[in-house]
Amino acid sequence: MPFGKKKYRNLNVVHVFKDALKHNLHLYQKWCPHQAICPVLKSNAYGHGLTLVAKALDDENLPFFVVDSLYEAYELKKARIKTPILIIGASHPESLHTGIIGRVRRLPFHFSVYNKESAELFAKLGYPVHLKIETGFSRLGFSLEALTEQLPFFKKIGLNIEGVYTHFADADNPHNDAKTTEQVQRFETALTLIEKTGFSPKWIHCANSAGALKVKNPKFNMARLGISLYGIPVIEGFEGLKPAMELESTLIAINEVKKGETVGYGGTFTAPHPMRIGIIPVGYYEALPRSLSNAGCVEVNGTLCPIVGRVCMNLCMVDLSHAEAKLYDPVIVYSRHPEQKNSVLEQSKAAQLIPYELLVHISESVARRLE
Repeated sequence: MPFGKKKYRNLNVVHVFKDALKHNLHLYQKWCPHQAICPVLKSNAYGHGLTLVAKALDDENLPFFVVDSLYEAYELKKARIKTPILIIGASHPESLHTGIIGRVRRLPFHFSVYNKESAELFAKLGYPVHLKIETGFSRLGFSLEALTEQLPFFKKIGLNIEGVYTHFADADNPHNDAKTTEQVQRFETALTLIEKTGFSPKWIHCANSAGALKVKNPKFNMARLGISLYGIPVIEGFEGLKPAMELESTLIAINEVKKGETVGYGGTFTAPHPMRIGIIPVGYYEALPRSLSNAGCVEVNGTLCPIVGRVCMNLCMVDLSHAEAKLYDPVIVYSRHPEQKNSVLEQSKAAQLIPYELLVHISESVARRLE
């Protein structure tokens, strides 16, 4: 990347693969032909880069990009993204009353309504909304009782309900679909109530990456594709997703450690024999959770090298005993190959975390490149 008039060489780079993003999107469109698939780009596109991923998919003629906040929506508009934007998180009223209201009305933003106050706000401002139904998550949304009470009020204030949606709490459970079935039944009841009141929402969506593959109802015409857009599978039986990123770092130092010497904070690793220890400029600030201390691995010139000692804030140490390595060699921290021991899926298991946590915690200061 340019740095003033000179070239700046990034030590850490997230490579984001456009072909993989499109492949995963098209695969879901094939698996779910009766649902419009909407990529979820919240949380910096699950760590892949908000505007980067949006630009990669902006030519796909999608109904929406789904984000969490007004901030994310504005970032996409600043990047001249043409796809309409659905904001499913909360927006503070002050953010909509600070001199931007006229411009916001002309922008293709849809907002989530999840309580009476947000309904009043967006009805007054005239924005299209998606009504959030609470079906068993105990988070945001209208319960069936609250919905029955509020629907006449929504009609009175002229709420522009363009969509109705809910969110599954347990759709990726491979052993029990009872919770999801119960949520679907409540959602269907909510749709009946809404239609009887005289509303005709265009978009009906309840499915996330897992739910889209399990729940089949012709009324549900949209799905929100989150983690699987980025190549992480959620349920068995649907193969072929491609991981959409690879995190590459650089070998910045090689130390010779004697037998019996300890490595890192707290001396949690003791060299069992003379060792070559490599230093990588990735720590728990950049991407690697501390729980990968003495548990994870990286790849150097085709050789897997265990992480030894505690992961530091901006560094980690790796065992180069079996690797051919020299200074400034590339290091693959998270591999794009799912079968590799240093893939996001496998590293998350070693860290005892879910893949989401590894991805979204890749610092925004790490360079992203679309390839």
